Amino acid sequence: MKGILYVVATPIGNLRDITLRAIEILKAVDFIVAENRTHSLKLLNHFGIKKQIIGINSYNEERKAKEVIGYIKKGKNCALISSAGTPCISDPGTIIVRTCYENGIDVKVVPGPSAVISALSISGLFVDKFMFYGFLPQKKGKKMKILKEISLIPYPVVFFESPRRLLETLYCIKEALGERFVVIFKEMTKLYEETIRAPVTELIERYEHENVKGEYVIIVEGKEK
Repeated sequence: MKGILYVVATPIGNLRDITLRAIEILKAVDFIVAENRTHSLKLLNHFGIKKQIIGINSYNEERKAKEVIGYIKKGKNCALISSAGTPCISDPGTIIVRTCYENGIDVKVVPGPSAVISALSISGLFVDKFMFYGFLPQKKGKKMKILKEISLIPYPVVFFESPRRLLETLYCIKEALGERFVVIFKEMTKLYEETIRAPVTELIERYEHENVKGEYVIIVEGKEK
């Protein structure tokens, strides 16, 4: 009898945000597939969970998927987790999920925290419709091309961004989209959590004089109809 793959959401910062079911599943499965083994050990150790961990990334996932599927076919249950939040959203894991379906393996979701949905819920913008892009390209030319393509979208667009590229991305948003209202979320649910809402020019002025650290989610308002 084949095992089951559980896609388990984990906290995006505050470890108390984990669900009771997620803890139960992580304790019950035979092994865990994780995007970042070291990061995941901190979570597992916090809840006293000791399991075999198979690390995956965007370079080895296809190869590792065969190993994971082999275990599940032998009746082992597996939990797939990312470094934070819901797996497969700008993180590895999709190949493993798809390969499970191709091999007739049951896939179940254990829902929970999501940086995208969390940010949208407190943005103060109308988000009955939205677009999630993820990480923009690192090179400015490609970044500008993407931003110009989405400049006509009439609803909010969500991005992830690293601290070292935050200011440049704000400059690009202003150049490609004009003076849009932007909401920036820093270190959601963590000690130095911060939400800043302002026109993009004000944000540029702020971050030009600030030592930018942490993880960021950016929401840009849509083009006015």
